[in-house]
Amino acid sequence: MLDVRETSESRGVQESERFRRRRSRNGKKTTEGERQSQGKGLRIPCVLSSKGINPFDEVEWETRTASITDDKGAVIFEQQNVEVPKFWSQLAANVVASKYFYGPAGSPERENSVRQLVHRVARTITDWGMAGGYFASHEDAENFYAELCAACVN
Repeated sequence: MLDVRETSESRGVQESERFRRRRSRNGKKTTEGERQSQGKGLRIPCVLSSKGINPFDEVEWETRTASITDDKGAVIFEQQNVEVPKFWSQLAANVVASKYFYGPAGSPERENSVRQLVHRVARTITDWGMAGGYFASHEDAENFYAELCAACVN
């Protein structure tokens, strides 16, 4: 009988190895770090964000109460003082606060702003890309971070 867990784990290792290696022009396998030192990698221009301006500063923010009720009107989730972009719908604020904010509800560790959520996710993805050598330069990595933040917020 085939053990599915072994197959999934083995496949995951093979996939991550495949993504860590890229072929250079001469056909040799190179690591991402070697590729970055060769000046290769993604070059990211600023399209959605403005160079030198924090993408969060280009959005008007407001504080709301996010809540979700059941079909009878009983509150099943509520968080007050949730900071969201002013142009977001109440439904978007409710979903983000209830499903994507980090930390136990009511605790000091709980996120209370879309800024915190987007920064956490975008910074993590950008840092993984930098560590993997996916960007041509540190500036390109920071442009990617700003672009990803602008896309998520808008």
